[in-house]
Amino acid sequence: MSQTSPKIVLSTINARYSHTSFGLRYLKANLHEFEDCCEICEFSKDSTVPEIAEALLNQQANIIGLSCYIWNIEDQLRVAEIIKAISPQTILFLGGPEVSYEYDEFLNYCDYLIKGEGEYALYHFVKNWQQGILPSQKVLEEPICDLNTLKMPYYLYSDEDIAHRLIYVEATRGCPFTCEFCLSSLSKGVREFNLDNFLKEMDTLITRGVKQFKFVDRTFNLKFANVKRILEFFKSRWQEGMMLHFEIFPDKLSPAMLEEIKNFPAHGLHLEAGVQSFYEPSLKAISRRQDEKKTLENLQFISEQTGAAVHSDLVAGLPFSTFATFAQDFDKLFASHPEELQIGILKRLRGAPIDRHSQTSKMIYSKYPPYEVMQTATMSYNELQQIKRLARYFDIFYNAGNFREETKTLKTFADWLDFSNYIWTNYHQTHKISLKRQTEILKEYLNARRTTAAL
Repeated sequence: MSQTSPKIVLSTINARYSHTSFGLRYLKANLHEFEDCCEICEFSKDSTVPEIAEALLNQQANIIGLSCYIWNIEDQLRVAEIIKAISPQTILFLGGPEVSYEYDEFLNYCDYLIKGEGEYALYHFVKNWQQGILPSQKVLEEPICDLNTLKMPYYLYSDEDIAHRLIYVEATRGCPFTCEFCLSSLSKGVREFNLDNFLKEMDTLITRGVKQFKFVDRTFNLKFANVKRILEFFKSRWQEGMMLHFEIFPDKLSPAMLEEIKNFPAHGLHLEAGVQSFYEPSLKAISRRQDEKKTLENLQFISEQTGAAVHSDLVAGLPFSTFATFAQDFDKLFASHPEELQIGILKRLRGAPIDRHSQTSKMIYSKYPPYEVMQTATMSYNELQQIKRLARYFDIFYNAGNFREETKTLKTFADWLDFSNYIWTNYHQTHKISLKRQTEILKEYLNARRTTAAL
């Protein structure tokens, strides 16, 4: 029986430096007596695989855990290969949403794989390891966590995190909805953290200088009492530059919730509204219920009568959706004047129920992350490519906010498609376009458009 204290390293590759790994902080905070034996090592996509592997191997850890997401899985698997080749005695874990479903192909890269929430599973593994006991099964899964038993990890945000990086927080876990393209549809309802304890942690973060809070809750506006209490809490501690990000279901916003949003300080709320589609056959296919009229009314209210910024999402490539129905969705949503309108391409996430449509709707997905759909029975490869380019140019010329006045005449999907086709035809470029070049391209296009209209 061994009483040796382990050395544990938990690591991930974030999409960019400004991001932080909320999940790894939860794992470390809930290692209890082993917390001080654990170090979090975060990297960004700027680091190479050999550099990451070298840094982790230099830790000489007994246990290394790699957190895997759709944006880092390919690099994480290469890191895992190096670690196991150079230090086979090191116990290597994989965990995270990208390896929690359809995981057979990942098992050769690791000693153990944690499926789903990992706070209980990792702690119990380390405790047993200290006693010289290793599990016989390779895939470790425990019941979802009782949130009242978890230690909140907010103290693990460093001063550097607070000064330079996003601070993620959560008041709930789970989602009440069943949208089939999303892994949250597999969760069983919504679990709430004790709100008193949560707000105490937020008060400490504010005292430490945090001003921007990104809530990862899948749906913020479930309970009016919670919405009111959280907004009142932050309003009473308001400081210049403070901003809260929430995901909302816009058709579930009650008049009372809208009033709370209206009374919140201007520019203090960033509301992400995952509309995805208004096309009823697509909504029915993906098990999503949405009141179109209420959605648009509420988004219009927020844009016109509150100081909140709305970030709306649309997804192209859903079952039954066509190029024409997507254009109609865009026009309806754009008419509500969102601060940002993000166009995404449907992804087939591992384990997501959307896969049940793959054959009937002839969904052809890329086999490489991020597993985007390339063609469907109702939308061709060429049409999806056009939408992808339009999405990129729309990000540059609208979402970035640099040309709002200049693009006011582009009011419909057809307008933006024409602009997109103009850029692609003339410049064949979607990335690395400087702001100066963007200005020139837009001026050229608008002049050409005016000339054509005058003929």
